[in-house]
Amino acid sequence: MARVLYVSQYFVSADQPGGVRHWQHTRALARAGHDVTVVTSYVQHKERTVPERYRGRRIVHEHEDGLHVIRTYSTPGYGRDLRSRLANYGTFAWWSFLAELRLPRPDVVVASSPSLPAAAAAAVTAGARQSRFLLEVRDLWPDSAVAMGLVSNPRVIDASRRLEHFCYRRADRIVALTEGIRDGVIAAGESPAKVTLITNGIDLDVAPDPGLRIEPPVPDEAFVAMYVGAHGTYSSLFTVLDAAERLRDRDDIRFVLVGGGDQKPALVEDAARRGLANVAFVDPVPKREVPAWLARADLCLLPYQDRELFAGALPNKTFDYLAAARPILASAPEGELTRLVREAGCGPVTPPEDAAAMADAVARAAADRTATREMGERGAAYARERYDRRALAARFVGLVESLA
Repeated sequence: MARVLYVSQYFVSADQPGGVRHWQHTRALARAGHDVTVVTSYVQHKERTVPERYRGRRIVHEHEDGLHVIRTYSTPGYGRDLRSRLANYGTFAWWSFLAELRLPRPDVVVASSPSLPAAAAAAVTAGARQSRFLLEVRDLWPDSAVAMGLVSNPRVIDASRRLEHFCYRRADRIVALTEGIRDGVIAAGESPAKVTLITNGIDLDVAPDPGLRIEPPVPDEAFVAMYVGAHGTYSSLFTVLDAAERLRDRDDIRFVLVGGGDQKPALVEDAARRGLANVAFVDPVPKREVPAWLARADLCLLPYQDRELFAGALPNKTFDYLAAARPILASAPEGELTRLVREAGCGPVTPPEDAAAMADAVARAAADRTATREMGERGAAYARERYDRRALAARFVGLVESLA
């Protein structure tokens, strides 16, 4: 049995909105007989608020799903501005580091980036405790932030790159979430033998609540194009509104956007200003409820901005859609996502930020619902063969055990 310390600022269970990669991997470690402690923030990332039970506390110990979970303070209420986001990253790095130092010596420290400061603090902990260090890279930060125009200060960029390379050098092994991230880590100077690709996958053991009854705000007979996920910087959801405007006279087609994020208020306001009665917004739902919502979808949307950065995107919501046997409309730059959709034969591909092409693809899917359903079934079969989260989690467990 190994003692594993797992550090991630964002740790989501099936009863919360968001991706459950960390929850699945840590539970797999615990099921394999390892002693797992998770250090995370108690600030709810989607809402950016502090739950009442944590207010006034800095470090809180809890037990759930066979895990020892330590939740620490980080500044809430952050936005897209650099100052508030760095304050959020920095405070979590500090409080998580203090919590880590109070724990028994771990055999392996696992840290997930972003956030990069917390991963660097975990790397320091591993060095101080003479533990092996496994770094998981879920985003090439700061490259992605620079490409999106979110960070332009040369000093911040330089400091971030130094932190990034410190984490890479300190890591005994690195896990990359996508092929693009793997290539980026190798391009930064790391040996290919040091980097392991473990993608997201479909969650066959996150069972929906059989008693759950959802009521989508659409007519029963309507063809539904649905997006489930963060309404944030990366997704081009205004393109969805543009496509919906082109189809506003089609009473048989509806667009449903499920989730929250910093762009949602502007999206809701824009849809209201345009009078888009064919667009409905739904608040974020727990991961366990996502299959029930997707069961009402006829076509699932993955709209990205027209940036080279997103050629390497393969988001978690892709696998939610595949697991639900729903066809995918990928509106993205040519890359990993479009390649998967074409190989699986699970839906149409359109150029990014092309509302006319998106509207045409939705209309074609609505015109032949039988063929559209068959695309979703092909995608589910493809994903079960290649992206079962249980098999991917087992690979992760094996990697940790090889270090321990």
